[in-house]
Amino acid sequence: MNLTEFASEVVPKIEETLATELKQSTTEKTLRDAMTYAVMAGGKRLRPLLTLAVAQSYGMGVPGLVRAASALELIHTYSLIHDDLPAMDNDDMRRGKPTTHRQFGEDVAILAGDALQPLAYQWLASDPLLTTPQKAELTLQLALASGANGMVAGQVMDMAATNADTITLDQAKAIHYRKTSALIAYAAIAGGIMAHASEAVKEQLWNFGMAYGLAFQIKDDLDDLGQDDDEDKQAYPTLLGVQGAVDALREQVDLANQALQKFGELTGNDITLLVSFLDYFNETLEK
Repeated sequence: MNLTEFASEVVPKIEETLATELKQSTTEKTLRDAMTYAVMAGGKRLRPLLTLAVAQSYGMGVPGLVRAASALELIHTYSLIHDDLPAMDNDDMRRGKPTTHRQFGEDVAILAGDALQPLAYQWLASDPLLTTPQKAELTLQLALASGANGMVAGQVMDMAATNADTITLDQAKAIHYRKTSALIAYAAIAGGIMAHASEAVKEQLWNFGMAYGLAFQIKDDLDDLGQDDDEDKQAYPTLLGVQGAVDALREQVDLANQALQKFGELTGNDITLLVSFLDYFNETLEK
């Protein structure tokens, strides 16, 4: 099975779970509507797919794990709501729809993001199929990946860089490791935690996620070429040139693949599905 086949089978389950659980999240209608509007606005559901793909490589059944895997989508969505606010990126549209603060007002949007954060941890802590140690480890790792040394730190560094005259390649990597890679790395190790993986195995999953996240950012920068008149000084084509950015993308894809190969060697698991996640970058690398 490859990612396309896996997604066609699993994404509907993720969407159904998110919609059903959000309906039960609060009796406050305006808040519930704003939370649902933001979470159900679309997207590839890459992060929960990755968690479930890792778990499936261990032979675990996907349906019972969808809710816990989808908790990450709540954190990801809260970050997008806040990122779109006037105090941050001041965006009016996301995925072809008005951003949450444009639809519901800044006050409700902020509170919707605030509500999604603890709801993610609530879903993990109340999951009936996870053991207490698993719940504790998932909660800790999600907090580390999303908090003051992870995604939020990346957002702060991003804002500082936006206001700076210049930015170095090392600074750009530091921003994107925190802002993008950390949550993808969490998605990978979450599947390992659910499968009681060893520390050595989780290390390789983390390495895969960090490389995949940086590759994701570089590909996004390359895809955005020519779409904005303002040069983004953080973009990899700006820092490295177009060919340099393509080479950097290839390097990160190779690192991600190496981590998966080591994961396969350590576990004996079939990694065909996980390796197919790297197909996302083929079109950009083949141009």
